[in-house]
Amino acid sequence: MSQSASLHSQAYCYYIELTGTERPELLNALTASEQVLGDWERVHAAKLPTWRLWTNANADTIRYTVAHIIARSALPQNAYWLLQYKGTDHGHPRMLHPQFHTH
Repeated sequence: MSQSASLHSQAYCYYIELTGTERPELLNALTASEQVLGDWERVHAAKLPTWRLWTNANADTIRYTVAHIIARSALPQNAYWLLQYKGTDHGHPRMLHPQFHTH
């Protein structure tokens, strides 16, 4: 799915990929404060449950948020990958951080 840069004004794009066997729909579990972090998108083409979050929040905030969403969803077996990209360029994202793998 391609998006034009004009659709997203946020500084970062995070890929959130769960590695467990469960297939939760995390977007249904977002609190109001998590919803306003940015634009959440389900990545339907991904093999594992994956979401994109377009936001200005830093990686520590997103790690904290994702860990709490997973915990609320009762998915302790799910580790996840969190990748941070420079936000608006879908075609040529620039990874800003190594992958954060959290158990």
